[in-house]
Amino acid sequence: MSGLEDLRKEIEEIDENIIKLLSRRFQISQQIGKIKKEKGIPITDENRESKVKEKWITLARKYGIPESFVESFLTMIFSYSKLYQINPKSKRRIVIIGYGGMARSLSSLFKISGQEVVITGRDLKKAEALSSEFNFVTMDIDSALKWGEIIISTLPPSAYFSDFMDETYKKIKAKIFMDITSSKAKIFKDIENKSIKYNFMYISIHPLFGPYLYPVGEKVVLIPSKTSTSIVRDIYEFFMDNGLVPLISNLEDHEKAMSIVQVLPHFYLLALSSSIQELSKELGIDFKKFETTNFREIYKIINRIYEIKNVILEIQENNPYADKAREFGVRELNNLYTQLMGKKNDALHS
Repeated sequence: MSGLEDLRKEIEEIDENIIKLLSRRFQISQQIGKIKKEKGIPITDENRESKVKEKWITLARKYGIPESFVESFLTMIFSYSKLYQINPKSKRRIVIIGYGGMARSLSSLFKISGQEVVITGRDLKKAEALSSEFNFVTMDIDSALKWGEIIISTLPPSAYFSDFMDETYKKIKAKIFMDITSSKAKIFKDIENKSIKYNFMYISIHPLFGPYLYPVGEKVVLIPSKTSTSIVRDIYEFFMDNGLVPLISNLEDHEKAMSIVQVLPHFYLLALSSSIQELSKELGIDFKKFETTNFREIYKIINRIYEIKNVILEIQENNPYADKAREFGVRELNNLYTQLMGKKNDALHS
């Protein structure tokens, strides 16, 4: 047993050294974050990450460590290094309306950047539950709107035509208002008109990430309205200071892009999910016993899509280019089907 205990002791010493080195690495990341802030450099540097990844893989091959382990571990290192680099110039008074997945995701981001946050909505019990998770504050909607400087609504598109939001707009004079909806064609002009009528500054945003915690380094689209041209630079720097990578766009370009990166993939994935289930029934086979690595990853994505199916369907319904996207999707599927069936028929007759 002494040999086993000696080896375990050596592992414990190695583990402590790993923690010490990680601590030092994060300290250096924090220093890098300060330099990036001084020079106005975004936290995420994809070229640098690629070079580091190549170096790690080379070392993994040299020392006989599986590349898959190194890639997974490095992904975590990148994420937590970015957390240490967040160093905002100032604190802002932020009100989050809503308490769903994206409200939680943004709350986690503002927590690590040290922002002052109030969470509110029509159901204060749900708002309190989210607030307590991050040690934030809950107020009734009137008090929150009076206190806040930046108002971020995480409500679904249908909510923006409610009496609740009409009353909200009337109470945010001279404040900054944002929505985070994925498809904006139906609500953007309406909120823009309300911002002109009630004299608040409206800038629409779209976080290009899902409802997960600490989304440091992810992108967020900024779509200025007629009432927010004077604050675009301020909001750009605000999100950059809070660990996101801002991308300025206009409404039309945003909707076109979302038809490609959201509407089309989601359309395929919903159909793929149904096809998998129906085909497995038809063939009488439990496909999960035979999952390949790629299939397992695809199936994880399908399951995530179904967790937010209502949001997915809203995007399908509201994006003005959705019909065209689905048309192209079906056309290309038919082209591929015809191509493959043609090759099969050629083989049969050869």
